[in-house]
Amino acid sequence: MKTPYSFAPPKFIAFLLPLFMLFSVSLNAQWEFRDVIKHDNITYPKSSKRAQVSQEIGITTISVMYHQPGVRNRVIWGGLIPFGQVWRAGAEESTVITFMDAVKVNGSAVPAGKYGLHMIPEADKFIIILSKNHTQWGSFYYQATEDLLRIEVNTEKAPFREYLHYGFDLKNENTTDLFMSWAGLKVRLEIEVDETATTLAVIRDELRTLPRFTWRGSREAALFCWLHDVNLEEALQWINLSIRIEERFENVFIKSRILASLGQKEASEEALSLAKQLGDVNDMIFVAAETVGHHNSPEKALEVLSIAEDNYPTNYQVDFRRAICYGWLGDLEKTKAFFNSALTKATSESEKTRVLQRMKEYGLK
Repeated sequence: MKTPYSFAPPKFIAFLLPLFMLFSVSLNAQWEFRDVIKHDNITYPKSSKRAQVSQEIGITTISVMYHQPGVRNRVIWGGLIPFGQVWRAGAEESTVITFMDAVKVNGSAVPAGKYGLHMIPEADKFIIILSKNHTQWGSFYYQATEDLLRIEVNTEKAPFREYLHYGFDLKNENTTDLFMSWAGLKVRLEIEVDETATTLAVIRDELRTLPRFTWRGSREAALFCWLHDVNLEEALQWINLSIRIEERFENVFIKSRILASLGQKEASEEALSLAKQLGDVNDMIFVAAETVGHHNSPEKALEVLSIAEDNYPTNYQVDFRRAICYGWLGDLEKTKAFFNSALTKATSESEKTRVLQRMKEYGLK
């Protein structure tokens, strides 16, 4: 005989269980996201707020997770933060710096990974420490034996900031400065990434997976090498793999450029002849645009457009694109000359309007 308090049927339980688990995961995710203090089950904010800043260099991400103490009318340097003592470079937990790939910090090699960031302030300089222990609470349990690196840097005067702040100043394609600024003072580290070596290592790994089985994957790998004039012998193997999968203008043309870079003139001309059978001026212009827009290499784009000019001398788009490349390089004299050449070759009002509009963007008439 059934009791009044029998359990729910198994099917009903099976229905409720995933919902209960989803609700639990959702709650847990919320608590993990909130950086708060829990006291007797009541949630309230920390006085020093958590912040994160990151910078990409090539395909490498560098990030800093920290907390932001405020000045609050206190003497910071030599007061709240004593000179000559290890400081957590923030507040609350350790300040953590993460390098996705190997980098150089002020010229010293640092492997990929997470590190505790500590500082020893002095009146006119700081010692900056990267610790292999990034999980300790602040600097209270800091041990010098866990140091990966110590760097001495000079301090700089800076506009007053109430709250501690980290940021990046990108210097070029391979280098950025990480700075800490607070209470009228700034210190900085130079971080350098070997973009080419890092990218090649990732490419080799990726070509052991799905990209290896498409013509685009190995073509993109070879294109990167040609654009950076590196690893050309292996690039030739990659572009041949792409062609074996599917012979197209996009890969045969790049093969001709790699062969030219290797000094194999006859083989390069043979590949270029085949590429011209597979494509036309629009394909060459696409490669040139891809080279500038995606890879920031106007010099290589000009090489492509020079070939296009030899084969399609009356097409206005060739000179139009050459003008843009020289504009990218900052040579406004050649930019103007090629825009004017494009105007003389334009065959419709819409083409002329397009050229004139671009000239206007460069302040040219």
